[in-house]
Amino acid sequence: MKDPAVPRARRPSHALLMLAVSTALSATAAHAQDATTTTSADEVTTELETVQVLGSYASSLQRALDDKRYAPSVIDSIEAEDIGKLPAQNVAEALQRLPGVTIERDRGEGVYVRVRGLGPGFQLTTLNGQTMAVNENVRNSGQTGRQFRYDTLPSELVSGLEVIKSPTAAMDEGAIGGVVNVKTFRPLQLGASETHLSAELSRPQLAGENDPRLSGLYNWVNRDGSFGLLVSAAYAERSLRQDRVNETSWDYHADGIDSDGDGVEDTGAVYVPAGIRPTLELENRKRIGVASSLQWKPSDALELNLDLFYSRQEVDYDELAIGSGFNVESMHNLVVDNGAVTGFDHRNGQVQLSRETSGITDDNRSVRFNTTWQNDLWQLSGTAFVSRAHSWDDDPIRRTRLRTDHVVDMSADFPQASGDNIPAWVFTGGYDPTDPAATPGRRLEWREIDALDTERALQFDADRMLDGAFFSSLKAGVKYRERERTYDRMDLINNDISGITFDGSRFTALPVGDFLGGASGNVPTEWLAPIEAPFWGNWPTAGDLADSPTAGDLQNSYEVAEDIASAYLMGEFRRDLGGRELRGNVGVRAVRTRQRTNGHASVDGAATPVDFRRSYNDILPSLNVAYDLTGNMLLRGAVAKVMTRPDLADLSSKLTFNSSGEILTATGGNPNLEPFEALQYDLTFEWYTAPSSAFVAGLFYKDISRFIQTQMTDLQFGGQTYLLSSKVNGGAAYVRGVELAWQQVFSGLPAPFDGLGMQVNYTWTDSEANYVDEEARFKDALEGVAKNSYNIVGFYEKGPLSARLSYSWRDDIVNSVGTADVATNNSKAYGTLDGNLSWQINDVLAVYANAINLTGEVQRMYVGENLFTGYTDYGRTYSVGLRAKF
Repeated sequence: MKDPAVPRARRPSHALLMLAVSTALSATAAHAQDATTTTSADEVTTELETVQVLGSYASSLQRALDDKRYAPSVIDSIEAEDIGKLPAQNVAEALQRLPGVTIERDRGEGVYVRVRGLGPGFQLTTLNGQTMAVNENVRNSGQTGRQFRYDTLPSELVSGLEVIKSPTAAMDEGAIGGVVNVKTFRPLQLGASETHLSAELSRPQLAGENDPRLSGLYNWVNRDGSFGLLVSAAYAERSLRQDRVNETSWDYHADGIDSDGDGVEDTGAVYVPAGIRPTLELENRKRIGVASSLQWKPSDALELNLDLFYSRQEVDYDELAIGSGFNVESMHNLVVDNGAVTGFDHRNGQVQLSRETSGITDDNRSVRFNTTWQNDLWQLSGTAFVSRAHSWDDDPIRRTRLRTDHVVDMSADFPQASGDNIPAWVFTGGYDPTDPAATPGRRLEWREIDALDTERALQFDADRMLDGAFFSSLKAGVKYRERERTYDRMDLINNDISGITFDGSRFTALPVGDFLGGASGNVPTEWLAPIEAPFWGNWPTAGDLADSPTAGDLQNSYEVAEDIASAYLMGEFRRDLGGRELRGNVGVRAVRTRQRTNGHASVDGAATPVDFRRSYNDILPSLNVAYDLTGNMLLRGAVAKVMTRPDLADLSSKLTFNSSGEILTATGGNPNLEPFEALQYDLTFEWYTAPSSAFVAGLFYKDISRFIQTQMTDLQFGGQTYLLSSKVNGGAAYVRGVELAWQQVFSGLPAPFDGLGMQVNYTWTDSEANYVDEEARFKDALEGVAKNSYNIVGFYEKGPLSARLSYSWRDDIVNSVGTADVATNNSKAYGTLDGNLSWQINDVLAVYANAINLTGEVQRMYVGENLFTGYTDYGRTYSVGLRAKF
């Protein structure tokens, strides 16, 4: 993707109008350069390269609308003023207020971004126009592939965000959903030497700790404005807690079940719950981020930029759980409701107590160097970029598993996944999970994961202004990218703990006394937590680690590399049509991807090296057109061929086995996966009713000719039956939808109501895909797509007072389509209410307060009509802070 800049099409009359209506605001920079835009042989237009006016929230909305109106394609954006003044723990939480954008939260913090209903794997994240490396999940063996983790990116380091929904040929390929471009601060764009500082104290309701958050920005510019240095930094601590009931999958028994062993089926075709696991998750996070920029413009023709970015997140993780698996042969007194067993008594079961701890580090760094030279006709640009994302367990994962050595009788009742309902799960045979002798032992599991993702890129772009032809400019460029992911995993298991004497010295009570206090149900809320030291001693020793990596470790590890060469040619046009301006771009991007996958497969019980190599080509044409219907209305259309490469983990040759839950599972890779491909169409009507107000309505359609689905099958390995999850190429799919957005600043109201404003947007998304389940074929919604989503922001700014409320909601989501007799798993509709209140004490100081998830919403999962599969409560978070500007 070419580095974003103010389009040459931006007219100085409009930029001056924006300055005129903002005269009450403080202008921090107005930086201009000469450029020519040829609309006729006699007309020469001066371009304003950057205009940044810092002030009210309304002024930031105005600049975002300005960017949208004159953008070369369909985009939505947020300015730094917006990010800094609405509650946002990271960049994802700022993005969720844009039309068609929702986020996925983990432990109360936004982690992944969805655009137009499509899941995180369909998006591409760039930093100043360059594709970023991605930190991998190393908490457990569940990998996320290309999904960028926004919890590693502090919002304080970001000057603006763009969500680009229709691509141009100059942009990096890889997004069927959208391109999220993160922009960092530049010293000459800010213009003046200044310092910003902020300090905040937050308190998560469930964790009950006070967490500090500090940030600062220093900008220096020389007297003639030709050289600048900027440094920004952010530090945050977070205490997190999640109360969960999870790992409740449902199996489908087409022939019914025989629960009393008399050889006669007691039910017809029925879904049956396979297990349950109440879980307490605790985390302590420390995150530091630093961004720096050097900008030198020795002349009007030449500019050089050096951007440095670094972030590091350290997480101490502690998970405590109690769980059990169910089998149909041990069930009796069944309650069958609407084709599902929702209640039963269970004989002769086993219960497992577990504790899992780890120390996780996510490290993300990048360097970007860019130089641009231009004269009246040419603009030449060269960029070198390196991004590195490293995630590893600096403190290995330790799982202490204790299981009853005698049978346990229990009963269960599974409600619908609504309200605060959780299952009823009680012990009927006298088992006491707080008795140290009742759960004497199972095994210890030790694991280390190290994932390194690297992106290197060289890019050259040329832009030639044209005179008198249909095209106003012709752009061309070439780019070479190297993407490499290495994933290494080591496991050790110690089964020799059954002879240990189990007494109170080896256990402690749960560290909280109100587990699942906000839920209505009846599951164990107190059980013994194993203390690691008495169980682990000095294991594993150096001798235990001497034989690593084992054959199993090699099978769980892999390397995927991609060499991507691309070239593009694009023409920009600007013509008069019926007395109104028609503008746009048309181009084509040619991409060749060479893929290498290295790893080990199990052959006759031994780890055998495997090496897969393949290459594929993509030709990606695009067209973007905008037509001014009136002076403040325009119609925008776009069509493009787009693609998304398979997740790196899905391309691996690994076969990973996991026994951390009550159900044995395995995950397999597929190096022969073809990328997603789609034709997408956009039609948007934009009505700019005032400088800070607009109404936007859009239609979009994505015809996905090739997509990837999850397939579940039973796998026999090592004498055990595992439920194998792997990716395969499915058939065709489509995504279609409507976006509506209204933004209004009510400046015409009488005082004091003239400080009111509102942002409202709604997205309707419909999808359908063809799935394969062994020999059967069926249709269902595309995985990860929410049908409805909306955002509402109400704000008030008058004098020193500023207040905002923001509500974000998304509909049900299909997480994984059921195959191999496992029911389709869904996430329930979910919405959060956030608030902000601030007071400007004087020109230097301001105080503020934030609240996140004010209504205390919980996340729920379900199968079928509304059968419970999961419940997650992360509570509310409150904060107070102080900002200063010098």
